[in-house]
Amino acid sequence: MIEKYESRRIRVQIRHVLLDVWDPIGIKDEPSAQDEYDGYIGKVYELLVGRVPDDVIEDYLLWAVNNHMGLDAPRSAMKGTVAAMRRIQLPVDSA
Repeated sequence: MIEKYESRRIRVQIRHVLLDVWDPIGIKDEPSAQDEYDGYIGKVYELLVGRVPDDVIEDYLLWAVNNHMGLDAPRSAMKGTVAAMRRIQLPVDSA
């Protein structure tokens, strides 16, 4: 079980990656829209701490962009985001 502090730290970092790296609708510099991707944080958190393969995270991000947002993005556009997510330090006992 991940401690509350660690969970918050990880979620904040996920939020930064979603805004700074992923940002499919281009809102990272729009102060009033900084919470636009917050609805995806919980699922990404579950996937990361569940230590799923990269393609599972790519699938989720691709679904969010193509199906939920109605945009058209290739799978390759998710790879940089997944790489950035993998740089988030997870506690050893989080699996």
